[in-house]
Amino acid sequence: MKVTVEETFDFSGPEYRRLYSEGKGTAFQEPMWLDMLHRRLGPSLGAKQRTVTFRNEADDSLLAVLPLVMQRSSGVMIIQPADFGISDYNTIVCDAERFEQIAASPAVLKALRETLRGADLLMFRKVRADGFDIQRLFKGARESRGENSAYAFDIGDDFDHWRLKVMNRNFTKNLGRLHRQTEAAYGPYLHKAITHEQEIRAVFDFLREARQDRYSENLLDRHEYFDLYRDYAVAAAASGEAVLYVSYLAGEPVAALFGLAGDGEFHATLLASDIKKHQKISAGMQILYRVAQLRHQDGHRVMDLCLGDPGYKTHFRPTETTMRNITVALSLKGAAVAAIYHHAKPLKNFLRKGVANVR
Repeated sequence: MKVTVEETFDFSGPEYRRLYSEGKGTAFQEPMWLDMLHRRLGPSLGAKQRTVTFRNEADDSLLAVLPLVMQRSSGVMIIQPADFGISDYNTIVCDAERFEQIAASPAVLKALRETLRGADLLMFRKVRADGFDIQRLFKGARESRGENSAYAFDIGDDFDHWRLKVMNRNFTKNLGRLHRQTEAAYGPYLHKAITHEQEIRAVFDFLREARQDRYSENLLDRHEYFDLYRDYAVAAAASGEAVLYVSYLAGEPVAALFGLAGDGEFHATLLASDIKKHQKISAGMQILYRVAQLRHQDGHRVMDLCLGDPGYKTHFRPTETTMRNITVALSLKGAAVAAIYHHAKPLKNFLRKGVANVR
């Protein structure tokens, strides 16, 4: 097996699309998403593509991919997954059999280690505990639990059973009451997925404004992130690789939920509601519930609420998945940063100010 750094690897090309289409990777390794991250965010954030590929020596066919980038922050050269702080799950893109083959080969692991030359630290964050054990690929790796877990719920085949028996019954009754009262007071209350470009653009303007009232650090205030999300939503709408759902009240948006869906599950990524005009109708909770209903009608069973505070998510009785953060020190500077990252939370918070997109 040949292990190489390919600094111009094309995530939109047919060989990567073929690898991904075989069920390898999460929605956050989807071809269009990774392609746009590298082309749109990478250059603006000073990141250099550092994609590691594993190929068959006989015919050069693609067997596995590690989507990495290299960035210098506060004098420390860091190699990390190409997520720029906005992908929830990072992994190696391959199947279980290939991962075992890579992890069991000293020669392959040695070649993989060589791809890290020139860096002080490998930071491989946001690794699902139920996914591949990335530590097995790097000798001397250190691991700690992520601050945020992931949450997802399985509706099952019977939506009414889930609604009445699995979820909190008072909660679902309250949502139904709110929906009826809202329509009585304001008019038609509709929830739907949108696919037309102009409508998507208008709703993203709403998303940006609505999130300003709730989040002190709103990524959508940064034009490079806003443009990426919006343009990806437009490009991916036709294929269903991403979906933008909107709640309209009397024809005006009151809530929006955007998520990636390239792996067949919907991953709730951006949520916002109009809390200035309509705080009392719980539009954010309403759209989560209605999207679950719409997804179920389309044949989907699992909905991923992604990373973050379980708070409102507990209403949906989700399953919690622990996240792991992994570091590999490659120099004394890298060892110092890794020690801070794993063991000293106050210093870690300070570190975030100097090291881009540390989570």
